[in-house]
Order: sequence, then C-alpha cells, then structure tokens
Amino acid sequence: MSEDFKRETNRMEVYSTNQQSSTWGAAFNKPLILLTPQEGAALLERKMQQKSMGNMTLQENNSTLATNNSYRNQNTIYEVSGKDNSSTFLDFRFLMRDETSCLKGSLSDAGDVDFYNFSIPYNRTLQNQFALEIKMEMPEESNYRMTLYDEYGNQVGEAQWEGKNYKTLTIPNWDTQTDKYSIKIENEDGEEISSEGYYKISCRITENKEKEKTDAVHQAYCEWELHKNDENWQEYRDRYNSLLKEPENAYAKEVEQLHQKQYENLPADKQYKGSASVDELLQDMADGKELSDSELEYIKIFANLKDYEKAKKKVELKEFSEKFSKELENNGISKEELDEIHIKIESNGKLTVSGISDKNVQKRVEELAGKHQEELYQFYIGIADSIENLSSDVYEYAAQIQEVNRYLSAASGGNIALEDLYLRADGRIGGLPEKVEKLLYETKNNIKTEDIRDILTDIVQNISKSGNVGIPEFSSEFQFQNGTLSVVDGGFSVDMDMLSDHMTYKTADKYDYYKYRFDRVL
Repeated sequence: MSEDFKRETNRMEVYSTNQQSSTWGAAFNKPLILLTPQEGAALLERKMQQKSMGNMTLQENNSTLATNNSYRNQNTIYEVSGKDNSSTFLDFRFLMRDETSCLKGSLSDAGDVDFYNFSIPYNRTLQNQFALEIKMEMPEESNYRMTLYDEYGNQVGEAQWEGKNYKTLTIPNWDTQTDKYSIKIENEDGEEISSEGYYKISCRITENKEKEKTDAVHQAYCEWELHKNDENWQEYRDRYNSLLKEPENAYAKEVEQLHQKQYENLPADKQYKGSASVDELLQDMADGKELSDSELEYIKIFANLKDYEKAKKKVELKEFSEKFSKELENNGISKEELDEIHIKIESNGKLTVSGISDKNVQKRVEELAGKHQEELYQFYIGIADSIENLSSDVYEYAAQIQEVNRYLSAASGGNIALEDLYLRADGRIGGLPEKVEKLLYETKNNIKTEDIRDILTDIVQNISKSGNVGIPEFSSEFQFQNGTLSVVDGGFSVDMDMLSDHMTYKTADKYDYYKYRFDRVL
C-alpha cells in the first residue's frame, strides 16, 4: 500500500457524510439563512465549494486553553480540514442549517465531560415556527448522557433513546428572551470507555407543535419592530413588554413541571426521598461527602448548572490533591513540607512555587506542578469567585488575555505589553516584534496560530473600547492546607465592574425591553 493511498484513507473519515435516514433527513422546509462570517471566509479562501457546503464533519478544537470541559469556555468554533491539508473553522450553528453535517468529538476517559455552547441562528419569529432536535450517535455498547441547559443555567432537557446507538432531545420553546443554550455530554454509567470511540452530534429542524404558546409574544414583537419609529412607538413597546412578563411566569412553571416529570420517571431506587435542599446537597458534595445515586440524580435535575459545576470542580480538586500529594511524596517532599507550598501561575503562564527554603526541593516541586499547569488553570477558573461572577463577555475577554499572554511570552522569549499593540491600516496588529509578526501572519495551516491571531485582534479592539480601565490579568494561585490544595483568589488587576460597563452595549432608554429576573449563566 502506497503512502499516498494511506494518507487518503486516513483522511476519508473527516470527509465522510453524516449518513441519515429519511426520517432524520431534511424533509422539512427551513428558512434560508445567510452564511456566517466563518463560512463566508472559507468560501473566499476556496476551502469549501458553495454547492457542497454540506456533508462536513466539524472536529473538536482543543488547541487552546478554552477546551470544552467547562460551560464557561466559549469554545464554539470547530475545525474542518480541507483536502489541501488546510483548516477552516465553522460555528456550531452550522449544524442547524445543514442536517447532513455533524460534529465529531470524544470523551478521553470515564470522567471526562464535554460542553458545547451555541445560539439558535433564527430570529424570534422564525424560531417560533420551528423546533430543533439534537441527535447524539454514540460508540457501540456505550451509554452517554446528553443534557441541555438554557442561558439561565436551568436544566431544560435530557436526551432519550431513539435507536440502538443514538439519543435525541428537543430544545423547548418556552423562553422568548434567549436563544443561548449549552449541551453537556458525559459518560452515563461511569464505566471505562475507549478513548478511540467517537460520538457525533447532528441537528434536525422540525415543526414547532407548541408555537401557539408564544404566538402572542412573537406577534407583539413583530408589531413593535414594524412601528418602533412611529410617533406612538411607546404604545407598541409597552404592549410587548407586558406580554413578556406572562411567559416569564409560564417559563418558570414549565421548568418546574419538566423537572418533576424527570424525577418521577427515575427508577424508584433513584428517587431522592430525603429532606436536604439542593443547596445543602451541593455543599455536601463540595465538602467531599459522598452522595448517594439518588442524591446525585436529584441535583442533576434540579440544580443550576453554575452551582453544580462549581461543586463538582471542588470535588475534582480534592481528588487531584491526593494524587499530586503522593506524587510529591514519591519525589522526596515530606507531608510537613506540603503545607508550606504556594503555587502561582501568572497570566503569561510562568509558574512559581514559594514557601520552600530548600532551592532544590523548590525546583522539583515546580517541575512536577508544571506537568499539571493546564489542569490547575481549569480548577482555578472553575472555583475562584472573582472568575465565577464575571459576565460571559468579560469572562471570555479575561480568558483570551491569558491565552495570548502565554503564547506571546513563549514566542518572544519574554513579555509583550498588550497595551502597546494597535491595529494598522492594513488590518494587521502593530507593535509586535518582527519575529512574532512573521509567526502570526506568515505561518500557514496551523490551528493554534490562526486562533491566536484572531483572538489577539479581538483583544486589541477591546483594549481600545475599554478606555483607560486597563487589562484584566489574573494569576491562578493555590495553597496546600492539611495536605489539600485550595484556591487562593487574588482577583484582578483592574476594576472589573468598570470594565464590564465599558464593554456592555447599552441601548437607548426608550427602547428598553423587559428583562427576566433570572440570572444569565451562559
């Protein structure tokens, strides 16, 4: 077998069509939706043919710190490889416009969790006419759980078996205020899985059979859009706002009914009968107390995504601490020395250890901690209150700062001051060392470099937008206490409330819409 033939054979999986039966095909007439900027760029670069936009296989993109193991990470752009070995990136929403394509991912081990954040690419009027089904194909003899969360962190759906190796769920149409959702994929049974096994996510548009529930709201919205420039615009806006208050209560009721139904459908031995509240169970979980199967099922149904994931991260940090402590002890660091150890990972990725007088021991600890640097970073952003309380836009900006600082520090051999960078007339970033500029703009077909170039452009624009507030840098810090690592929340170097105000787009007062009382998580 020739090497050329081998290469083509290995690539075939990437270009394979997501084969779907007629019952899962594009039988329903969907609205025509324009291409996303990513799709348009791909066409211009001749990476895709306009007549064959479908049959694409999107791949997980884990080339950055923003891996898909956290709901906070805005990892919504995925790689598609071209026949010329080049790559382009498509939005998850592409799957909703093309039912022949899919996203391919995998769970690395039994405890791995994947998140995919997305927004529905239709306006409210169109969204009311259609329902969106999400299908998950699993490896043979596997049982994965796919859970749907809305923008407020409420669990609003769980995939059910529809065939031998696939499950489906339908996005509910209760909420007229948001189009943002997150799906969470995890191993249902806790059994060991093969890291070679892939799951595939695809979408199908169907008719919304419950559209009458929100018809009045959508009609009022259309009337408001039609008359917002009229002299009596306020009348239409007020009517729209008054109708929004009704679905707010209806939405809360629908969520409650769904959760109750999910609870009642559990096997009798998994129906929690205790008196502890969801918050109390989450606290027990975070404190390291082992919860029963019924307690775990209960909080998976009723707990907010934000609260559940934070408690889970605290548990995982305790488990990691035990393994890391043994690793240190095996390398000659005594238990007495552990409680003196303070680990700090700066924004540029530099890791230092303090609290140890012996320089040789300090160096060994730094080397061992360096092997777990990315893991420690994920623990910090999942637990630190200063991170948790950020809005999604500001969080993404702060995470991008970390990403770019680490890359530029490694590429230049030192720190590059982000505040000294600017956008040139040709669209390139000015103020970079010549070596780094060539790396960013002359490197071809490198996922990491393309990501960093786009992220850095966004950062330079945000720095200009945020005025003199400064750059939101933070360090990930940990302290050993009683043999267990705990997060030391050092906060940010700038006023994050002021930064958020600068970055938040504000509409004119006369166009203010009624806002739900629910906190946005995504």
